Amino acid sequence: GKSERGIHDMTVGGKALAQTFDGKSPRYSYFVGGSTGGRQGVMEAQRYPGDYDGIVSACPAINWHRFLPGDLWPQVVMVAAKNFVPKAKLDAATAAAVKACDALDGVTDRVINDPARCAFDPKILVGTKVGDDTFTESDADVIRKIWEGPRAPDGMFLWLGLARGTDLSALAGTDGSPLIGKPFSIPLEWFQYFLLQNPKWDWTTLTPAGFAVLWRQSVEQYGAVIGTDDPDLTRFRDRGGKVIIYHGLADQLIPAEGTIDYYKRVQQQMGGAEKTAQFARLFLAPGVDHGFRGAGPTPTGQFESIVRWVEAGQAPEKLIAERRD
Repeated sequence: GKSERGIHDMTVGGKALAQTFDGKSPRYSYFVGGSTGGRQGVMEAQRYPGDYDGIVSACPAINWHRFLPGDLWPQVVMVAAKNFVPKAKLDAATAAAVKACDALDGVTDRVINDPARCAFDPKILVGTKVGDDTFTESDADVIRKIWEGPRAPDGMFLWLGLARGTDLSALAGTDGSPLIGKPFSIPLEWFQYFLLQNPKWDWTTLTPAGFAVLWRQSVEQYGAVIGTDDPDLTRFRDRGGKVIIYHGLADQLIPAEGTIDYYKRVQQQMGGAEKTAQFARLFLAPGVDHGFRGAGPTPTGQFESIVRWVEAGQAPEKLIAERRD
């Protein structure tokens, strides 16, 4: 892939430039990035383990072949239900989920500390007023399916859904009067240009069955190229590389569960939790989204943490988060 080579070539070139300028090569090299940048950092660890001593990867867009087509799922659900749900109802369901699950961690702070433990069912809202509108069975069904995540028509798991407490309007966006779906452009273009190679393709024709077929095509066709989900970090570890991955639990574009899933696979591959923690650590930030904003505090000091780990051997036990008024 071009993106893979691009980062590597930039790194090699950058080091050569530093050598020319300073007369010596850099003692330490670091990569810091988020989203696609986070994915590129993880890809460096997987494929070019000699490039960086320390990598900080925020909300990485790994599992690209799975989560990205999955980002169209909320629109597929709404098309199938013939029910485009207005933002006010999505927001009401999110607020109700936060209210129901906030105190599970013993602290009432408008944050779901562990969305995996939140099983709030939106059927409770059926019949209630949202603005001038009434919350319907169909609304509850649509929102439940968005939280559940992509499934094949036979109910088989495809990928993870959006966590409860997450803003649903980025992927389940609607517009116009009467309401029509407004898909997020990146997954829509993935279908149009990469899977169907038809820029005029009409997404409103996509059925749940058709979605499952295209989702599997994405996995088969692009997994090896851009999945960036290889759990074998042996060469990176053996070189002494260190990586910090962190992800907001209310990420509205890339489900944090996918990063948790990857880290668990790394643990399995690399000899368990303790051995993995010697070179790779995952931190989860409750109540913040893809930009690390939200009701929860924003993680801070990640770069200082990776430098201390690489240069002083001090592994980070925690990341501090801060909230500014």
